Amino acid sequence: MNVPQNHSRSPQRWSRPAQAGVALLSTALMLSACSGGSSSSSSSVSGPVTIAQGVDPTTMNPLQQRETSTSNVLRHMYDPLVTRNPKDPSKYEPDLATSWKQVDAITYEFTLADGVKFSDGSTFDAADVKYTVDAMLGTATGKPTLHASNFKGLKGAEVVDAHTVRFLMSTPSPLFMPRLPNLFMIPEGSLDADPAALDSKPIGTGPYTLKTWDRNSQVVLDSRSDYFRGAARIPSVTFKTIADNSARMAGLGSGDIDLVTNLAPDSVPEVEGAGNAVVKQSPSARIATIWLNTRTEGPLQNRDVRLAMNHAVDMDTIIKTVMGGYGSRVATFTPDYFVGYDEANKPLKYDPELAKKLLADAGYADGFSMEMMVPAGRYPFAEQVSQAIQSNLAEVGIKVKLNIVEFGVFADATNSGNVPESYYAAYGNSTFNPIAEYLLAARTGKSGYSLYSDPSLDALIDQAAVTVDPTQQDALISQVEKKLLADAPFLYLYSQVDLYGVSQRLVWEPSVDESVYMYDAETK
Repeated sequence: MNVPQNHSRSPQRWSRPAQAGVALLSTALMLSACSGGSSSSSSSVSGPVTIAQGVDPTTMNPLQQRETSTSNVLRHMYDPLVTRNPKDPSKYEPDLATSWKQVDAITYEFTLADGVKFSDGSTFDAADVKYTVDAMLGTATGKPTLHASNFKGLKGAEVVDAHTVRFLMSTPSPLFMPRLPNLFMIPEGSLDADPAALDSKPIGTGPYTLKTWDRNSQVVLDSRSDYFRGAARIPSVTFKTIADNSARMAGLGSGDIDLVTNLAPDSVPEVEGAGNAVVKQSPSARIATIWLNTRTEGPLQNRDVRLAMNHAVDMDTIIKTVMGGYGSRVATFTPDYFVGYDEANKPLKYDPELAKKLLADAGYADGFSMEMMVPAGRYPFAEQVSQAIQSNLAEVGIKVKLNIVEFGVFADATNSGNVPESYYAAYGNSTFNPIAEYLLAARTGKSGYSLYSDPSLDALIDQAAVTVDPTQQDALISQVEKKLLADAPFLYLYSQVDLYGVSQRLVWEPSVDESVYMYDAETK
């Protein structure tokens, strides 16, 4: 593969978000007269924009999803209280909240923007924030939504007055603020009569409304003229579901597509040579791993087998040859631009002879067979990398059957826990803190995706999840990393570099958290 030499793949480091006990987290500048920051409206008129993603959104209910591809669509129809700075994830900016502060170690207070309307015409206020939190946590129903797993330790919210709300934690949390940009507000009472009411009929405060949703085909969004920050320049946004990379590329080349997400690296020369599009990239919060099911009786319950699999895979060569260099090797879940990175924790070395010895010691000298589920169209390199891993594992006697499935099938299987011996996934950790993935992937429990259980690891993760002192938190993260390396409940792969094919008519820049948001974009 020819890799362009002018592309930097070295992600930048960011400063750690400030942690404080009773310190002011942010005294945001008060928003403009519309209480929502600078308006996107302009005297210039932009045209409609079409975005190609590999998979369809799974729902229109923001509390029942955990996928970036779904969130990218919903972000246009819903707003959070705060947004993440698109270039520096350690900083936050106002959205539905104009300012915020940490009252004490477990209480956060937000002042809300005035004059905000939901798409059904109702007025947004503190009661809607409380309702959103209660609905997510299942306060009334006893059934937390999928999104609740992102807010462990959140007890609830209380209304101070119509424009002031407090979030109440059971313990201090270093992840609360990093998670908040992904919590979209819904209107009070919207799920009372029917818990599925928002699944296909979204009601949000965002700059767009849903026009049509043709499942597994496209979502069409229309701009709101009454959006509180001013109407978007782009009047219509279409998200097309196109799993095949060649079809996405054809659309970009013809001008039918303005933005291609998850651009394959071998398509970079094609985009750069086409003349009507450019390649844009960003360091990624997405960490790829093979999840090993240690809950089911079989070879993967044996530590030596799992270590053997890690030593059998030549990840450095795969990154260089299969991925064109658009990735960085990780020891576990923590690239060098994440909170808590410890250079002392090195990736397990490629050593097929050691892998064979470990398999023999574990009683699998002749190897064994297993299945690996891989989602199609969602993650760049997923199928190609999985095929390379399949080949490496075969060399030490492990016969892997790849099961390539549509992302909807994959999401249903992983959300329900009904998975085979292994699967490929690239988790987008928008907090840039590995504790978020520990809670989701490694800690015992059913609220995340964990296929592993170790009480001593759980104790370390639980301690890290309530530790806000940076030095203490870093030390705990390093201990967790060491245990994850030693026991190898995953096959550790790489951190991505996010690549996009962008039409030259579209003025848009990628965000570090992989979000795709057209409110601030325009066309030439």
